[in-house]
Amino acid sequence: MAATIGQVAKRAGVSKATVSRVINNSKPVSEKIKTRVLEAIDELDFKPNPAARSLVNKKSRMIGVVVTDIANLFVSVLVKGIEQVAYEKGYNIFICNSHGSSAKEIELLMMLKDKRVDGIIFLTSDLQEVHKSFFRESGLPTALVNVSYNQEKTIGIRIDNYKAAYDMTSYFLKKGYTRVGMIRASFADQFTGRDRFVGYWKALQDHGVRYDEEIVKIGALETMDGYKAARELIKDNKDLEAIFVACDLMAFGAIKAIIDLGYRVPEDIEVAGFDDVPMASFYHPTLTTVRQPIEDMGRYSAKKLVKFIEGENIDQWEIVLPHELVFRDSTAK
Repeated sequence: MAATIGQVAKRAGVSKATVSRVINNSKPVSEKIKTRVLEAIDELDFKPNPAARSLVNKKSRMIGVVVTDIANLFVSVLVKGIEQVAYEKGYNIFICNSHGSSAKEIELLMMLKDKRVDGIIFLTSDLQEVHKSFFRESGLPTALVNVSYNQEKTIGIRIDNYKAAYDMTSYFLKKGYTRVGMIRASFADQFTGRDRFVGYWKALQDHGVRYDEEIVKIGALETMDGYKAARELIKDNKDLEAIFVACDLMAFGAIKAIIDLGYRVPEDIEVAGFDDVPMASFYHPTLTTVRQPIEDMGRYSAKKLVKFIEGENIDQWEIVLPHELVFRDSTAK
């Protein structure tokens, strides 16, 4: 039979209130008494009731995580980083899948608030005013991943998507290529869509290469979108030298389309992706890509959020992590 707080108090020779103070670190207790209580807890193998602790602390020890699609490789790696830090800090996570629906995201955010989570980590492809209104009114500690909100007391974790896309496009242009296509995401997605496209466009401009909208297609960040977009690009533009793709999943589809059409990667058309998901180094040919420190983004978001929840000082509300160009077999040596 499990030991009770009363048994611990009796063994330590103190009141139940004193045991509670030691367990929850809620009020000062002398080191001598604290040692007696901890020894009694150890001897009796006492396990504090989590629900009771949450009532005393007014904390659920729960972090809500709202993501677009847990099956997405980027998202699964991100969540892995969040889990590592959350569990280290004594928090559980509640993962919610929005499937990219803004209406569903709001429904999930409201549900998490009702469940009294201590904080929220939020990943969306389209940050809207209704989201911002929720963050302002709920007062919940919040960390946004790959989103820039610049609201006071809202944590932001991202990379410089514009600069990363500029760097990868410039890599192709410095080879002397003038026919570099792009498979981009929707402009509704600020970073994956708009910023990465603008980086591509600005690199063309700075290298004196004319922008041609005929060699830019749009995809919804899935492998099949990359496949369909690449087929359209190649069908209408036989002179393509390279394709820069806004995410690795679409890049995998683009490579498959190129090969299915009878071309070789990288000998005929080079391909680069964005994210560096684990599969990028195993796909054939292995994928040249922009590496986002995805797992670190998850860890940073959880670490900063826990500090916020526990009332510690936050010295930096927005963190821009470094990106890296990773060269593999899908581009010529």
